[in-house]
Amino acid sequence: MDAAGFVRSLQQAAFGPFMGVPCSVFTPLIDHLGTLPADRHYVCTSEGEAMGLAGGFALAGRTPVVYMQNDGLGNAVNPLTSLQLLYRLPALLLVSWRGEPGRKDAPQHRVMGERLTGLLEQLQVPHLVLETGVDVLERALQEARAYCAAQSAPFALIVRRGYFAAAGAPAAAGGSGGAGPAPRLDYIRLLTAAAAPGDVLLGATGFSGRELQQYTEHPGRFYMMGSMGCLPALGLGLADSHPGRTVFVLDGDGALLMKLGSLATIGRRRPANLVHLLFDNQAYESTGGQPTPAAGIDFCALARTCGYPSQESVADPHSFRALLGTLADRPKPLFVHVRVPCGTPAGLPRPEQPPERMRDDLMSFLG
Repeated sequence: MDAAGFVRSLQQAAFGPFMGVPCSVFTPLIDHLGTLPADRHYVCTSEGEAMGLAGGFALAGRTPVVYMQNDGLGNAVNPLTSLQLLYRLPALLLVSWRGEPGRKDAPQHRVMGERLTGLLEQLQVPHLVLETGVDVLERALQEARAYCAAQSAPFALIVRRGYFAAAGAPAAAGGSGGAGPAPRLDYIRLLTAAAAPGDVLLGATGFSGRELQQYTEHPGRFYMMGSMGCLPALGLGLADSHPGRTVFVLDGDGALLMKLGSLATIGRRRPANLVHLLFDNQAYESTGGQPTPAAGIDFCALARTCGYPSQESVADPHSFRALLGTLADRPKPLFVHVRVPCGTPAGLPRPEQPPERMRDDLMSFLG
């Protein structure tokens, strides 16, 4: 399906504006939405936020479109039940079907992929799985429009991988290599070389965690597949449980923005053994490079306001290496902001180890 034609069909059926959180299934769609005026498309930091925004547009008499990965439907359940369904506010939900049974996908999508349709049924949200074809789309939109108008409630369209025709790659929000900022992997390798044997290195979902897992050998490394935004809280739990080890949290700007409240929780608890590294490329890189809302945010100021006693902004690997040499003398939790470009080594593989093996390896390392 051509993304431009898809959007045109939705607009002709009086659906809009559009909002949501990127998923690779929707990359061609989001690339096209990025060409629309700013008041017709909103990239949100979480699916819950997108549902709240949709509620505002519904109260203004419109029928908004909310796109999300099916894993992100979990973040949307609370506002979906206590806002849209409680107040009877219409919305068209576009939900990607990652982990669809019978189709190979990354392991973090398996559980939600198996339960997607059942969850929507439990929530009593009517849904259709979109098949290809303009006529099929038109019939689906007629059914969705009729339901939203008659019931004043949400309707969901489930979108499989490959539904949208591939488009040209968008310009990377974080820039490219060359004379610009050093790549993220340079910093990850410096960190693992300087880390003590007993330290814990935690990689967020996406390329930070995949690069840590695939290109380093530190025995205390752990790649958290999925659970976007949850890594700082996971790191706090480990730091408080193992005060004799330094816990490094390798975060991303999109992930941190999704659950920004973790900064306040960590700042209040003040674990003396936690180092929070933010690799900021201002993009949802693993879903196609869509821009995050990170541009212009002073993350170090946010960390300071939330209670981190020390914060550093690093401009290059040389400065990062010098910082690593002084970690023992710095108050913690320490927040380190590292500006990096988009880009990861060509052919970066996904880990072969199943999640349960990664769990067992870390727990064995921790003793």
